[in-house]
Amino acid sequence: MHSSFAGSRDLSAFLNGANILETLPCTFGNLKSLKLYTQFSELSSIMSTFCLLRNAPNLERLKIMIDDGVGQKYEANGEFQNAQWTDGMCAKLQFVQITGIHWFSNELCFIELILSKTRLLRTLSVSHGEKCSMSNEGVVNKLLNYPRASSHAKVLYEGKAKKY
Repeated sequence: MHSSFAGSRDLSAFLNGANILETLPCTFGNLKSLKLYTQFSELSSIMSTFCLLRNAPNLERLKIMIDDGVGQKYEANGEFQNAQWTDGMCAKLQFVQITGIHWFSNELCFIELILSKTRLLRTLSVSHGEKCSMSNEGVVNKLLNYPRASSHAKVLYEGKAKKY
């Protein structure tokens, strides 16, 4: 890996464009908190998100800020996303905040996967973006009924996201 990339820790320059990040030559063993600007509408973003999560074995806090300008272009259902999950992935993850969600099926599948796989999860906080693909009430009820790996996991609906 190029040293200036590793030193700056600015993944946006590396991930910019249509690059699909499937593997990394290193892990981020010291990374405990990650703020990720992404979206779940294209395969490249979905694969890059899973790659980063696989390579951060000690991640405890994850904040995902979803881009508001893109509709869902690729269908990544629960079966597809579950296949991306590896043993030990997000093993220490306790807090997840997702801001700007549109309630697209890919986003909901990701949330369901996080809830069903992360055994130490304490809080999953969700706020929606400007354009939602379905009613908030129906989706929130659905979120509250997703199976959970952690008996301590709380799902918090924060309403409309503030501009970031």
